[in-house]
Amino acid sequence: MAGRAQRAVGGALALALLALAADGAVAQGTTDLGLPPASGSQNPVLPPPSGSQNPVLPPPSGQRYLPGVGGRFGGDADGPGAAIRPVPSAPRPGSGEIGVVGTVEPAMKSPDGGALDRLADIAPALRRCWTPPAMDGPESGAMATVRFSLRRDGSLFGQPRVTWQTQNTESDLRRRFTDSVVAAVRSCTPMRLSPQLGAAIAGRPLSIRFHGRAPSNERPI
Repeated sequence: MAGRAQRAVGGALALALLALAADGAVAQGTTDLGLPPASGSQNPVLPPPSGSQNPVLPPPSGQRYLPGVGGRFGGDADGPGAAIRPVPSAPRPGSGEIGVVGTVEPAMKSPDGGALDRLADIAPALRRCWTPPAMDGPESGAMATVRFSLRRDGSLFGQPRVTWQTQNTESDLRRRFTDSVVAAVRSCTPMRLSPQLGAAIAGRPLSIRFHGRAPSNERPI
């Protein structure tokens, strides 16, 4: 009988301890937080779709930004068919390029044929070999810049290259005009250069501007 009483007392104590533990858990304010949200439900901030950043692209090859001249890149409008006005390139520092040293016009006179002593004498000397194409009408005209190099003896070093031309000229006339400019440089070389001028410009690129226009019927006053 004593053993049964002891077991009954032990069981009552165990139940009391369990009750006290449950009450302590409630008293501590524990909360069931549940399971974490399903994957992807956090609404992450994704980057904008590709191409929506509106990147600022550089101008197409061969076009320059000309502030205050027509469109964004020097044209008359911003549309895809806008005309681009070419700009003569300036000599790069340290490149040895001389730059534009003169202008050839149909009305200018050629020198007598002696040795050339100055850079300014090269353009008039080329006039003797230049046959510009025929131009009709008071509004007809064309311009082009040709770049070339000479050796010390006045012979052509490399090939002449047209680096600038007017774009508002009719395409066929523009082609014939640039062909005549290149032909003039080839026909007039070798040029008679003085020893001093030949040593100064040997191998250095220089440019000549050719300006052609229709003859005027007006008489000088």
